[in-house]
Amino acid sequence: MASLVEFAGQGDLLVAYMGDWHRLGVEERERRGLPPDPNMQLRRLGWVDMVLPAQGE
Repeated sequence: MASLVEFAGQGDLLVAYMGDWHRLGVEERERRGLPPDPNMQLRRLGWVDMVLPAQGE
């Protein structure tokens, strides 16, 4: 599996990578019979939002 370091400076790919992690997290919760986590997407998007602006600095 790729790491975040591989996506440094590649915003579109980083967003796709984090989207894949979100999908895997949703699938894992479903597999375990857990209810959906309404804040999961917000936590991931918040993290991506913090990382992407730093790339231009």
